[in-house]
Amino acid sequence: SGRKCRFSLSGSLSQSNPVMIDAREVSAARRSRYFWGNLPGMTRRLVSTADDKLYLQDCLEAGRVARFSKVCTITTNPGSVRQGKDQQFPVTMNEKEDVLWCTEMERVFGFPVHYTDVSNMTRSARQKLLGRSWSVPVIRHLFSPLKEYFASM
Repeated sequence: SGRKCRFSLSGSLSQSNPVMIDAREVSAARRSRYFWGNLPGMTRRLVSTADDKLYLQDCLEAGRVARFSKVCTITTNPGSVRQGKDQQFPVTMNEKEDVLWCTEMERVFGFPVHYTDVSNMTRSARQKLLGRSWSVPVIRHLFSPLKEYFASM
């Protein structure tokens, strides 16, 4: 049919307004990000799936207890895993405060456990990698309308 596909998720689209999406609707983290693009359905409401881990406790290893229901944005800054103005640790284990483990951060972002466990990367390097990433459930939300679009071609 000669239909051309011109979808983009970049900031170079001067004719589109940004859409702010907060991962808190589909994950255990508050992570507001602006997305520019012309993907169909970008502005539709975010809806979680049965596989989404919506609360921090859902992301923790056995024996660990969440002190918050959601974590604030985790970034490349090592201190970003601490929460609130008081910089509290988000987890307790054996009644002691603790940071999130890498596997727990991976779950918060929607990645499989040990996804960033490559080339003997340090905990700090793995957090930096995750801190630069997008939330997997948000990207799933943005790209899911393309299934119907390409099915009709």
